[in-house]
Amino acid sequence: MASDAPDAPNPREPRPARTGTLRHDTVPMRLYHEAKRLGAWDPRSLDLRRDVDDWTRFTVAERDMLLRLTVLFQAAEESMTRDLLPLVMAVVREDHLEEQLFLTTFLADEAKHTEFFRRVLDEICRQSGDLQRYQTPSFRRLFAEQLPDAMHRLLADPSPAAQAEALVTYSLVGEGVLGDAGYHIFSTALARGDSMPGFREGLKYSQADEDRHMAYGLFLLSRLVAEAPEVWSAVSRRMEELLPLTLGIVSEFFEAYEPMPFGLSLDDTVQDAIARFANRWAALEGAREQGHALAGAVGTERTIRDLLGWVGAELQPAPIEVRREGSSPVYTFQIGPAGAAALLITQEVLAQHMSTDVIAALRAHRVPERLRAGGRTRLTCLSARGKIIVQPPE
Repeated sequence: MASDAPDAPNPREPRPARTGTLRHDTVPMRLYHEAKRLGAWDPRSLDLRRDVDDWTRFTVAERDMLLRLTVLFQAAEESMTRDLLPLVMAVVREDHLEEQLFLTTFLADEAKHTEFFRRVLDEICRQSGDLQRYQTPSFRRLFAEQLPDAMHRLLADPSPAAQAEALVTYSLVGEGVLGDAGYHIFSTALARGDSMPGFREGLKYSQADEDRHMAYGLFLLSRLVAEAPEVWSAVSRRMEELLPLTLGIVSEFFEAYEPMPFGLSLDDTVQDAIARFANRWAALEGAREQGHALAGAVGTERTIRDLLGWVGAELQPAPIEVRREGSSPVYTFQIGPAGAAALLITQEVLAQHMSTDVIAALRAHRVPERLRAGGRTRLTCLSARGKIIVQPPE
């Protein structure tokens, strides 16, 4: 007797390929599009000829400190390139296509960073041999033990808690606290004059890449916490385990020098790194309390930094200070003594627009000229129907 029931699926038949649409408004897709626009740089295209000459003008201690830091960055980036794949596989298993697309740029970025710092060692520092002597005990424990262990665990245990612990190790500690501390040292050491232009250009590209990585790491952590509340305890526990080791890496770096070259300070470096981490941790806590995925806290921080540099360059030598009162949705750039002039920028502008777009809008509205005009000028930059406007108009 014939049956009208549909045929049972053949387990040997392959599943149909996904044909769904992409959600371009999500954090991972916004980061993916940003990576396509801003992340297409080639370490081989950097002009390092002047850097080779500038290198010889540093003192022996200064060269040793820059060499030490470059060695640690190169080793860390190589570890991160090698150890990222288990996280990519965990995301693939969960069928988050938008995140998979961004992670392809993430992995390519880490590979470029490895190549960039290796090129600096080979062509500027002229050090192509074994430089493991610069790796301190705390550094090896983190990048040769804790990081690969946490990441490779995902191959057998891709649970939300395991993903969160891996992300704390990789993003919050490796790229966040330590990465920020390292970039702070490089920025301070290379701030005088215009020395090492090729190296500084590569550092700028690399740090911009890392900002995107951090934004994704915080996004994924907030998503995991929202999906499984017990993940938060795993995040807190992992941070408590790794912070002493992290600060040990920073302090061991400084132990090699007395006095420290370039006028650097252990306290200042630690405070700068911890302050940046605290801002990200606070954003993650806010996302946890509100029950939604973090959307752009790190992007906002990067945009503020870029705007501060641009405004400072346009209005120098006037002092510039950025303030935000509590949870106010407005950031105030106070200019001149006692904030004689001020540029107010809403959080909406900073969260929804890239720094290049904001700067272009401020330039189109002749903001630098209007602020230089004197008097107690107060301009407000806000978003209206997706466009950046400045009030009051000219």
